[in-house]
Amino acid sequence: MNKSDQITMRDHNQRLVLQALFNAKETSRAKLAVDLNLHKSTISSIYRDLDKLEFIEDLGEGVTTETGGRKAKMIRFNRNYGYVMSFDMGRHHLRVALVRLSGEVILESSEAVDDMSVADVIALMGQHIKDNKHKKHGTKEGLMGIAVGIHGVVDNNHVVYSPFFDYSQVDVAEKLEELSGVHVMLENEANSAAVYIRDYHDYLSTDQYDSLVALNIHYGIGAGIIIQGQLYRGMQGRAGEVGRSIVAMADQEPVRVEDLYSEDAMLERLAALTGQPVANRDAFVTFANKKSAVVTQLLDDWVMGVAQVAYNIIQTAAPQVLFIHSRFIAEMPELLGRVVVAYQQMNPTNESEILFANRSVYEATLLGGAASVTRRILDLDNLDLKFTH
Repeated sequence: MNKSDQITMRDHNQRLVLQALFNAKETSRAKLAVDLNLHKSTISSIYRDLDKLEFIEDLGEGVTTETGGRKAKMIRFNRNYGYVMSFDMGRHHLRVALVRLSGEVILESSEAVDDMSVADVIALMGQHIKDNKHKKHGTKEGLMGIAVGIHGVVDNNHVVYSPFFDYSQVDVAEKLEELSGVHVMLENEANSAAVYIRDYHDYLSTDQYDSLVALNIHYGIGAGIIIQGQLYRGMQGRAGEVGRSIVAMADQEPVRVEDLYSEDAMLERLAALTGQPVANRDAFVTFANKKSAVVTQLLDDWVMGVAQVAYNIIQTAAPQVLFIHSRFIAEMPELLGRVVVAYQQMNPTNESEILFANRSVYEATLLGGAASVTRRILDLDNLDLKFTH
């Protein structure tokens, strides 16, 4: 083995050790050697290097071994090594969270951005960066990276298209990097939601899904796709734009899925049917709670439409599971059961599950983005990591 091969092998082994430390609640050097099938001297050498970098947290001595041997020193990844700032750049709100590299949220907030330009929202993001970039928040390194969830198409860290903001005159990543001095990663918000489900395992099943779809139904409709554990973006980052699927033609113009079943579309449809303004989701839910025939019929149509979208995605991608992220379902939980029943009545040919990850509705994009940036910081892309709430 030549010197370059030795360096490559050592780097590979160091990544495996760091991965094991990251995923363990607690472990020891002896256990790492057994679990990773590495020689104790290799583990000791890598341990020294990682410890110098302060990647390792000392948890004290473990229990005595069955043979009465010396207690092992328990260790894990240093959960206070640094943090990531994550933004969800939505149509009506800018959400922000500071997230430790291990996944725990330090703080989180949300601000209305109605009637703001993209420059105004970036200025607001810049203020969050200015307020925090010199604060350690109990960590060693402080701010180490920034994630931005975009409600639109992202390719090579640039916004290709968004129905909500005009990004044509601004490079979001470049601007925020100038303000922060750290790497900024842009990602489609549904993609980040899918990464969140994969990395945080936010579901009740003990199964681990390595092929899944996150169907986000908010002001638009999009899907994040994980295939064999890896995020699938497609050509120019356009995979998962299911909201733009055409379901009919009207006056020679396409009628798209999100024209009928996105939150905005449902508010507009209810306002047209009742002749009354429906300003937001809360107003829609208030109408729904009155059990009027108009709202009942509209929700019946929404349930069937979402079931059809789910059916088509599952028939095409055949994931193990499809997660629906919908604030309508969060506010009206009975809708999920109705969607599942409608889907089953379509006689699907596979056994994919349809689930709703309740905790992820408001945090999926923020935490998925933070997880992606953390992987880049630690050089642990393409390895299985388990982030913690």
